[in-house]
Amino acid sequence: MTGPDSPSPAGAPTQPSLWQRLDDPAAARVLADAYTRQFFEPFIWRERRVGDVARELGVSKTAVLYRVRQFLRLGLLEVTRTEPRAGRAIRYYRATSRGYFVPFAATSAESIAALYEASLDNARRSVLQALTHAWSQLAEDPRWFGLYTYGDETGLKSHALLPYRPAECPAEAHLGPAPQAFLDPLLAEGSPAIWDNTTTLKLSAAEAKALQRELHALQRRYSGRKAPGQTPYLLRLTLTPNLPPEDAGP
Repeated sequence: MTGPDSPSPAGAPTQPSLWQRLDDPAAARVLADAYTRQFFEPFIWRERRVGDVARELGVSKTAVLYRVRQFLRLGLLEVTRTEPRAGRAIRYYRATSRGYFVPFAATSAESIAALYEASLDNARRSVLQALTHAWSQLAEDPRWFGLYTYGDETGLKSHALLPYRPAECPAEAHLGPAPQAFLDPLLAEGSPAIWDNTTTLKLSAAEAKALQRELHALQRRYSGRKAPGQTPYLLRLTLTPNLPPEDAGP
């Protein structure tokens, strides 16, 4: 584990490095492993107490304290201040850097794909659990809860897991107008704010780059908002070239 990226000028106050490099495999594992990282992320550049983080994560104080002691030993966490009180004093902790860089060589991953899988596994599982709960709450009639696949003369249009029957079933499309968009009912005012859809777009390089930047701007637009009565939402945006099966690898 290394310190600042470059030394400070003589006499200048020491500033924490923006990117702390983690070459120690044990320290690198904290950031590379999705499960362990969830205990560390609440402390990144924020002063936190063990009890507050335990409530945020929905785990016991003992579980968080175990991880805090581990992060202290690895030099990833520091005590910022101690608040005296009757009995045991309350300690506040904060990560030792605003940002961390884990080189691939410091991880135990056998490939880039394996590192990507391990790093995102916990986030993906959280999204899946949240979606499953939300979908289950919306399924008023379980008989219509299932997979709906629809296409037209141009090819596949949508394949989605839905908790309701679309307004017009694809099997009946030849009897009248084209079926309504599968996810339209979710956009109704009384429906909860849920969106989960995967589709293939045919774009030029310029159009794909524009969409990439729009997605980034959209996420930034809603990030960091603070207002009474807010509910936490998980947002995952993905855009990638859709490789043919023979090029995608195992």
